[in-house]
Amino acid sequence: MKHNSILSLLIFLLGFGSITTSCEDMLTPDMDRYATGFTGKDTLYFYLGIMRNVQDMVEQNQLLGDIRSDLADTTLYTSDSVAAIATYDRSNMVNGENALLDRSAYYKVINQCNFYLAKVDTMAKKNNVYYMRKEFAQVEAIRAWAYLQLVQTYGTVPFITKPVDNANTGWEKNPEAWASADNLVDLLRPSLEQAIVYEHQLGYPAYSTFNTGSVTIKSEKLRFYNDVVLADLYLLRGQSKDDYKNAAKHYFYFLNNKMEKSSIGTTRRGAGFNKFEMGGHTSYSPSTYSWVSSEFDQTPSNCNVTVIPSAANSSFGRVLTTVDQIYGFDSHSTNSTSTSESTENGEKTQTTTTTGQLTLTANIRSRQIGPSNAYLNLSKAQNYVQYETNENNEITKLEYFEGMGDARVYATAPMLLTKTGDRARFILKDAPSSNSSTSAISASSVKFKFYRSLYRMNQIYLRYAEAINRAGYPHLAFAVLRNGLDYNKLPVLADSVVYDTIGTTVHKKTIYVAKNREDGPEIINYIPVDELRRMEDDPMKSEYLDFSGNWWSNYGIHEFGSGATCVKDSLNSYENLVGQRITDEALRSGTLQDAEVQAALKSLKKRVSVKTEGEGTTEGGDITYEVVEDPVDDYQHEANEAEINAVESLIADECALEMAFEGTRMHDLIRFARHKNNSVLGADYGTKWLAWKIARRSFDLLPYENVTEKDNRLYNLLLVPENWYVPNPQY
Repeated sequence: MKHNSILSLLIFLLGFGSITTSCEDMLTPDMDRYATGFTGKDTLYFYLGIMRNVQDMVEQNQLLGDIRSDLADTTLYTSDSVAAIATYDRSNMVNGENALLDRSAYYKVINQCNFYLAKVDTMAKKNNVYYMRKEFAQVEAIRAWAYLQLVQTYGTVPFITKPVDNANTGWEKNPEAWASADNLVDLLRPSLEQAIVYEHQLGYPAYSTFNTGSVTIKSEKLRFYNDVVLADLYLLRGQSKDDYKNAAKHYFYFLNNKMEKSSIGTTRRGAGFNKFEMGGHTSYSPSTYSWVSSEFDQTPSNCNVTVIPSAANSSFGRVLTTVDQIYGFDSHSTNSTSTSESTENGEKTQTTTTTGQLTLTANIRSRQIGPSNAYLNLSKAQNYVQYETNENNEITKLEYFEGMGDARVYATAPMLLTKTGDRARFILKDAPSSNSSTSAISASSVKFKFYRSLYRMNQIYLRYAEAINRAGYPHLAFAVLRNGLDYNKLPVLADSVVYDTIGTTVHKKTIYVAKNREDGPEIINYIPVDELRRMEDDPMKSEYLDFSGNWWSNYGIHEFGSGATCVKDSLNSYENLVGQRITDEALRSGTLQDAEVQAALKSLKKRVSVKTEGEGTTEGGDITYEVVEDPVDDYQHEANEAEINAVESLIADECALEMAFEGTRMHDLIRFARHKNNSVLGADYGTKWLAWKIARRSFDLLPYENVTEKDNRLYNLLLVPENWYVPNPQY
């Protein structure tokens, strides 16, 4: 086995020149600035150098997060190096011989961040403003994010905060600490919390735009948000309800702040179907462009939170085509030059402009990874629905599009017809197309996407749902999937006083019920009284459960691919979907007894609760009333664990449908598995769940169909959590 040296990292650190490929690189700072020495007061220059190194790791990270998951599978043309990763063949996953396994790109980013943080002067002022603190906060977030990716990919890794400037420090074997999912939040929280203070006080760096050669990308799209990264760290650990509440708090701050100030939320611009009637026959055609254009078009939209840009060709900087190549696209870059003439003060001036073009060609023999049967069948299993209302907002028609499933698959992994006449499903998240079809689309319609997305609003919204579900609010979490947390749709607590006179004693009961906030159909009619009461009693309610702002107008994430649900949609109701998933999980795991299953299913029903009022007299003064105790079984103070587990599994499905092939799936599975292992369901419940999902990826089965069918080799391998991760280098 080859020794993975840090020499390349040291060359970078000491020479700095390795961050650039061209004098026109869109992320290349003024290198002369470094030659004169870093003073601790540089802002843009060094910061962009760090971002340039993030470019070098982002595609590797994306592939390692996807090709090992349940959503991807190998093809006839998969190389040995990619196949070893995808099939968990650890005997052939040799670091140093496979570029995708090399962790040095991560540590280049971390070490440069460490260098910056060691030298930066956060007390430097300009116009009485601490102008270095914005970049300081950004660099803290980037370093934390890089460590998060390392831990999610490699498991336990060396943790260093001091710059490494020579080859003899021994940091790889004797670091400051060993970072893992269990302790990473503790290692990084103090610095992140300080960075959050700076962000909340001062805002974020604001530069100009970056020219990729073909399109321009706003600098704000390159921002990392410390609240989001810290929330991710809490969510990854997931050892207690406090972890989930802290994660929800930081996601909530970001979502609330972003939606209030920027009018950015989750809008109903999803993929859907058009219906056609002809000769008594009904047919459907997918319509996906609105989802593509709003979420992953060539240029990042408002819905993209953090991206890393790609140049059109090497004349403009780093070209990110590795992911496209693995997914079956050959790329071709060109330059074109145009000259324009203008006249000013009688003098003619010529301006020459150079632009870059990058085209993709689908090649079946370059296609090493394709969508798995598990992903295709998950999409197929969804219930697409649409409804109509009259002028009184009453539902007049409800229709299910039989057999259509989730429309997003026709944009994410459609059938392509290549120039050579081959037909196959290609992954298009980084090669978006404006066309869609249930059969096949022309490969010539795909375009190169000039960035790689690290965070999207929908992704953060889903993780918020994940956090509040485990914090004890499964119905609210389900609302994120189905209806969205729109303030005007949420029910509120109301009361009804009931008197029961026995002799001279009046028993006064206050029965709590849930009612709509506004007239019209009960859009969110499944949040029970006990959950609303838990919200009211939660001491952190204002920090992560306050939807009173009128900017909370989100739609459900599931609506992006399966239509808009309503109160009459029984197939997609909370009781039906969660109840079915409880039963599915009981059949899969064999860990829930019939009595426990029935208790969980019973807990799906709405409850009322009795509030104690105290003692006193009526207005007449001649009749007394006494306290009526609050029945314990009438107010569920804790959500049912099987119910939480079922909602979490539905969230996991939604993450697959919405976020497939964006580099997060394996990380999501590991995180969900850890949550399940840390619950009362059993120390290996999540381990078996993860192993089962990945071991079924090649089988042409609907979710939970024939639950015993799986790849036993892969299943048994993944029963060992160490095998979830890419091997660290051996020394």
